[in-house]
Amino acid sequence: MSKNILVLLLFISCSIHAIGQTDYYYSSGKKFPLSLNENKVVVCIPKKCGEIIERFHANVQTLCMIKDETFDIHAILRSEYEKFTSLDSWSEDSKSVILTSCYYADTEGNEEVFATPYLNVRLKKEEDIDLLNSYVKQYKLTVVKKMPSMPLWYILHINPESEKSPLECANELYESGNFAESVPDLTGSIDLDTAIRSVASAIPEVSSDLYDLQGRRLTDKPTKGIYIQNGRKYVVVK
Repeated sequence: MSKNILVLLLFISCSIHAIGQTDYYYSSGKKFPLSLNENKVVVCIPKKCGEIIERFHANVQTLCMIKDETFDIHAILRSEYEKFTSLDSWSEDSKSVILTSCYYADTEGNEEVFATPYLNVRLKKEEDIDLLNSYVKQYKLTVVKKMPSMPLWYILHINPESEKSPLECANELYESGNFAESVPDLTGSIDLDTAIRSVASAIPEVSSDLYDLQGRRLTDKPTKGIYIQNGRKYVVVK
């Protein structure tokens, strides 16, 4: 068999593997598959970078916005992202912009979800905070805050200099066996008329209970607003 044929067969084999390759995340000790949506990306710009945000809004058409206190987060078509990166300012802007991915969750209807820069980590015990800080340093993460209403849970986010995506960081922290939970912040059910807050999406128990954005369990019928159920965000419109 010639060298050229061997190279071609290897290429075909790798291509087939890549097509069938599926991402994943963990929640409540279970592994869930995700399929990458290559047509869309999520652009996350720190709120302090006002000039970059202005350029982004002036040149890029947004599909939807994810409301957040720290980042200006938008899901856009990949073609729009390529337009943004073609600007003369991109070589400098790229040092501050975080790019995350869009996925299809393996649910009924193949729900589309958007990865924000955040991940949520639950310690096994409070003394493990030093262990968490060591991973924060290793992965170049930032600890945002501890969730007051959810003991041992911490909100983290990646940074422009982080070498791994929030999904990769969350998975590797969980697979280390050192933490009780490590969940990426995957936001779904977004449309142009709905701005969804991205932080604090992780709810450890799988149940029908609804929580508000502060992690408080609802005891009454929810009114119009944004709520969390089983680690996912839902919008009540009536």
